Amino acid sequence: MKVLITGGNGFVGLNIVESLLAEGHQVHALVRSNSQTQFLDHLDLSSGDRPLLKKIEGQLTDTGLLRTIMQDVDAVIHTAGLTSSDKNDSDKLWHTNVECTKNICEAMIDVGIKRLVYTSTTSTVGANNSNVEQANEETQLRGFRRNNPYGRSKFEAEQLVLRAVEKGLEPIILNPAEVVGRYDYNFQWGRIVLAVYHNALPFMPPGGGSFCHSQAVGQAHVNALTKGRPGERYILAGADIKYREYIETICRILDTTINIPTNNYWLMVFKAAVFENIYKAGYLKLREAILGEPPSKPLPAPAAEAYRMRVFAGHYYFSSEKARLELNYQPRDIDAMLRDSIGWYYSTGIISRKNTHKNNATQSMQQDKSHEPISSV
Repeated sequence: MKVLITGGNGFVGLNIVESLLAEGHQVHALVRSNSQTQFLDHLDLSSGDRPLLKKIEGQLTDTGLLRTIMQDVDAVIHTAGLTSSDKNDSDKLWHTNVECTKNICEAMIDVGIKRLVYTSTTSTVGANNSNVEQANEETQLRGFRRNNPYGRSKFEAEQLVLRAVEKGLEPIILNPAEVVGRYDYNFQWGRIVLAVYHNALPFMPPGGGSFCHSQAVGQAHVNALTKGRPGERYILAGADIKYREYIETICRILDTTINIPTNNYWLMVFKAAVFENIYKAGYLKLREAILGEPPSKPLPAPAAEAYRMRVFAGHYYFSSEKARLELNYQPRDIDAMLRDSIGWYYSTGIISRKNTHKNNATQSMQQDKSHEPISSV
């Protein structure tokens, strides 16, 4: 099968491309001309007269190009998108996640391609904030998570994709939870790995979430091409764990010990909210108007967005049963995910196997009683 993929040079996209190539599919990867493609290039297994991977430079706003490059493919996997929970990015999120998805759907309908696999997120799915109860594809989105601009844009894109069924499209929507594994070069959940590695974790999130292995997510996209039911959503999750367990597993794999504050989480939530709602709303202009000059130093940014900090405080678990039954989705445990992630960081030189901060961290903990050690025990 010839498959056009958008976002094939991203974290999830690289795992999809790897799975497609492993099964012998021909991949046409649409990437921006100025984007990072070195890891995509390393996946190219082309040989002879039948190239398996073809890289195409272009924009999702170029509707003419989309129609041209779709002339020679059997299906489309639309993974490209913008991820941000910052309300100041609402317009960018809408343009990238909604308008560009509309361009994809319209081009497919015009050319006559039916099968679309759309990469969405569990941010569009309701969650129960429960230690034991899992949400599924039918759980209604409610509460503060409804106000997340990223989730709103992806939800609207889902609705757009589903409405295209009336015009002959056969879309399958995949909703990955928190993805962990190889190719996380933009440091989504990998930033926690780096924070632990450098003994620089700013807080311990009190909640928990559902994690999925990037490789399993990639394979699920390939399986969806032939196994998915048009017009259906499939959650891709797997490991329901507390964030503390996630961090402890990293410590065990890295064979390290870290120290983090245990009494400042809600203070940091407050700081993040203040930063987004006051500082970004006009702190610089207000100070300049009063003092006649801009501040010499900007306010320090919070450790995470205010929305993300609120999510970290809750327990949001999701069921992958539908994907397991219909897509042969194979979730992995958190240890396997993190070993894959950390192993990839080792192989690329992002981190070194020589760990020098363990003793320093232990000494620091002895001196600072306000910090609780987190280790591989």
